[in-house]
Amino acid sequence: MTTQQQDGGWSEPGQRQDWQQHHPPYSEQQQQAYDDRQAYGDQQAYGQQQVYEDRQAYADQQAYGDQQAYGYQQPYAGQPYIPQQPTPGQQQYARPNTGGSDAEYYVPEYTVVEPEPEPEPGYVLPEVPVSAWSVDNSRSAWISRGVLLLILFVQAGLSFRLDGSAFPQEAKFLTSGGELSGLVSQLGLAGARALSLAWALGATALLFGATRLLFNARAGLAAAAMYSVLESTAFTGRYASLHSLSLFLLAAALWLLARTRQAGPAAVLLAAPFAALAPFAAYAAALYLPTLTVLAVLTAYRFRGAGAFLRGAIFAGATGALCFAGVQLAGTPSGWNAKGTDSAVELLKESAEWGGVVLLVAVIGAVGFIRRARMGEMPWAEGTAPGAIRRSLLGVTMCATALLAPLYQAWLGNGSSLYIHVGFGLLFAVPMAGLGVSRMMGAHFRYPQIGIMIYVAALVIGMAQTGGLYRPPDSAAMIGALREVVDTKGEYLTDDPEISAYYLKAQTNPAQWHQAGQGAALAAEVKKGSYDAIVLRTASVPEALRGNADYRLLAVLRPSDKDGGQEPYRIWVKR
Repeated sequence: MTTQQQDGGWSEPGQRQDWQQHHPPYSEQQQQAYDDRQAYGDQQAYGQQQVYEDRQAYADQQAYGDQQAYGYQQPYAGQPYIPQQPTPGQQQYARPNTGGSDAEYYVPEYTVVEPEPEPEPGYVLPEVPVSAWSVDNSRSAWISRGVLLLILFVQAGLSFRLDGSAFPQEAKFLTSGGELSGLVSQLGLAGARALSLAWALGATALLFGATRLLFNARAGLAAAAMYSVLESTAFTGRYASLHSLSLFLLAAALWLLARTRQAGPAAVLLAAPFAALAPFAAYAAALYLPTLTVLAVLTAYRFRGAGAFLRGAIFAGATGALCFAGVQLAGTPSGWNAKGTDSAVELLKESAEWGGVVLLVAVIGAVGFIRRARMGEMPWAEGTAPGAIRRSLLGVTMCATALLAPLYQAWLGNGSSLYIHVGFGLLFAVPMAGLGVSRMMGAHFRYPQIGIMIYVAALVIGMAQTGGLYRPPDSAAMIGALREVVDTKGEYLTDDPEISAYYLKAQTNPAQWHQAGQGAALAAEVKKGSYDAIVLRTASVPEALRGNADYRLLAVLRPSDKDGGQEPYRIWVKR
């Protein structure tokens, strides 16, 4: 081995000599100092290298943590590691190395990744109704319509089960000279009754719509169900008169008031014609025009504030003007202020029997509505709700309206058609009754048996009362017997001149039939002997006709329903 190799050199001998020529050899002392400085430099370099390795290990550990956070997995044993392309949020940025042994190394820096925005929800909860739980979407709307259709089928069935010959008032309506009654008379008794049923079904459907707008669909269905089985509803649906038309007009006015509650004050003019026409169809409807005026204010106060009073003033003014014009053209409706001798206590008792159940449920609903605007199954729900004062006024107005007809007719002492007029007031109280049924069943139909029990009770009571009240005279046999003895020249006295004039209009004129009196009045009429036939419904022969030489008894016709409580027809003809 050469000297150069022993010294650790890697150059050729000639090259070393050249180096020695330019750089003379160090002395031993200088060589020792140089070795010491070389060792110190190595130690410094080693320390910096160790720091770099520690920092690099920390950076690797941080990168591994980020990989774990981003869902990276360690390879299985025996599986080669495949590097992954970092995402833009994981790319590392480091300062460049400036070189030299004293160069400073930095821990890799990471960019701050902004959090991704929350995805849009797939559905949005609708606004909670003001009084009960409901979801107002297309599916629930179709379900409500289907249930309403079933309710209307039940109502039609309850009305169709009532049958018989014409009532005296039905016959009078079909033979009167009015334009509307003359048009209806073209349909005959069966057609007129079918038209009354159509108006009654329309009133129930409009009642459902008004209650749904005021409260919710569930209360609307409960209100329609209870109203459809009332005695007055079933009766008017099979009664050839304008009562059902008047109810339809009132229901249409109520629905329009609820429908236009968020519109401008002038929109209330749509309801005024319906309200103004209702009293001319049935005089009892005039009692409920003030109620409609109050509801015109209460239904809009939540949305219009003080502007709701302007809405009420417009409705009252337009309705009053139309009613005044109607009186000038057609006259005042008859019967609205006729005095009678009926007992006031008895009339109030009968009114309680016909509408007491519905009114009681309506009061329960009003109390629950006053205490709480919402049912409470969604306590976190926010939003505007009617205040306690408005809820109180609405509840009191609707419930008190059911008492107008009974109190007014009890004050007059006139019970004429009270069993029908009770239904006019219940038309306004039933929405609160529907809300009461909804509250008693609880949120999400928690106690459906309560609603079923109330409905069944109202159904049974309504069917029993309607069966007792809907008993038209069994006049078929009487009309058949009179066809053989009447003509266009005679004069006839009867207890039911309207029935005879209607069924015998082909053989006689309505003016030929006269109303029979009682007691002394009947005796005076018989004594004159100017009637060719006398037809009375009486259990026994009147004193004036007993042994009378001018008249002979032609027939005694007993009703087919012996338990109906009707007296037999007795027919006398002139000798």
